[in-house]
Amino acid sequence: MTTHGIEATLTLFAAGTLTRTQAARKAGGAEDRFAAICARRGVETATPTADATGPSPANAD
Repeated sequence: MTTHGIEATLTLFAAGTLTRTQAARKAGGAEDRFAAICARRGVETATPTADATGPSPANAD
């Protein structure tokens, strides 16, 4: 994948548009290879954990 393609994929992944698996596929490799690319570029790949502090203040109505 070209540098521009990797940058676009990292941007979409960091924004939450792509999952780790989707981003790895788009980057043309396995998830461990994508994780290595992210590490070199300073992009976090850990899966976020749910916050146990209670309900979200967001209103879906």
